[in-house]
Amino acid sequence: MSKDNPWVSIWVQPRSTIRRIVNEDPNRSLWLLAAIYGFSSLIGFFESYSFGLVMGAFPLLIMAIILAPVWGYLFFSCWSFVVSLTGRLFGGRGAFRSIRASYAWSAVPLALGDALSLFLILWLGVSMFVRVPSAGLFVESQAVVVLAFLLAKIVLSVWSLVIYINALAEVQQFSVFRAIGNLFVSALLVGIVIGIVLFFLPKMGAPVQSIDATGTAFWFSLIEAIR
Repeated sequence: MSKDNPWVSIWVQPRSTIRRIVNEDPNRSLWLLAAIYGFSSLIGFFESYSFGLVMGAFPLLIMAIILAPVWGYLFFSCWSFVVSLTGRLFGGRGAFRSIRASYAWSAVPLALGDALSLFLILWLGVSMFVRVPSAGLFVESQAVVVLAFLLAKIVLSVWSLVIYINALAEVQQFSVFRAIGNLFVSALLVGIVIGIVLFFLPKMGAPVQSIDATGTAFWFSLIEAIR
């Protein structure tokens, strides 16, 4: 394993790797990492809302590829701002760009998940963009492959979370337990703000259906953020 290649060392040495990255250039590979995260998030979003019932696989794939870098960058920045803000409560010392880098580089394992998603989309087509439990679109052999894919994504997501917690602890200069607390309080704060917004929107005449969709989309994104 090359210790000089952060794409390799981040898997097993997240703390020393992220320290080297933020010391040299905290924006290193930011847009590429944003594209990796954004693609994974958008594919999951399209599947959760069964976009495949109204659009073909190819248009959805192209849409995900085009939107991925911007979506990933915006989510990296917005979430990292909240983490930076709440991190002060735990004595965090990390600069915003360093905190964002810790989140961005935790997306490295998701690159393998993206490759698996692309393979399945090319093989199964629009079936990948429909919620499996309600649609029943897969034959038995396909279902086995999809199940293996989901298990692989769970493993990669857990690995990504471990990287994120350790990298965040390093840039904030505190323990892993404080890093977990930092993330928990950040998620709680965002949840409260969204809850307040959703509570007052009906009083302003907003359609209930739109509110439900907004709330569901938020929680999906929040789960993606804290993985």
